[in-house]
Amino acid sequence: RSTRMGDSKAKLFLPKVAAAASQVFDRVIAVERHGGSPLSIPTIFEDEHATEAPVFGVARALVDAPGPCFILAVDFALIRTDVLSFLRSRFEKSNASMLVPVWDLVPQVLCAGYRTCVSVPIAERIESGQFDLHGLADDIDTEFIDEATLRARFDGEPLMNVNTPAQLAEAERMR
Repeated sequence: RSTRMGDSKAKLFLPKVAAAASQVFDRVIAVERHGGSPLSIPTIFEDEHATEAPVFGVARALVDAPGPCFILAVDFALIRTDVLSFLRSRFEKSNASMLVPVWDLVPQVLCAGYRTCVSVPIAERIESGQFDLHGLADDIDTEFIDEATLRARFDGEPLMNVNTPAQLAEAERMR
């Protein structure tokens, strides 16, 4: 809903995020809420549900995915192809069900690799009313990439999550 941002984050950030992702991944699609409008890239829609939570978009993406996929929220306004390339490479070498980078001490579950087998525990969590993706990452085989490794490799704030106009202003100063 982008209530803290004041404008649609998809409108503000999707072109840049999709451009970075399309240089690294074979197929880039958007997942939109049920009843939403198609976006500027191929769009699939979540099933209808009463609760708002990112887990529903991840669940929908995994249903559509022909194999392992990378979930990337539009909130990552400073994401770059070099970071995505590194994360993709690490995920391809990993046997874990999820590969999750840590940034600002927070596991970035919406900038992470997911294997399709994760759709089962996600469906179980949704059924039981557990919508927290961080809890999912704690419950299944997840490889975390520590923040120190990422900061040593990448300058700036490429995994900064932008949710407010103040964060956007800060992000624009960092470009």
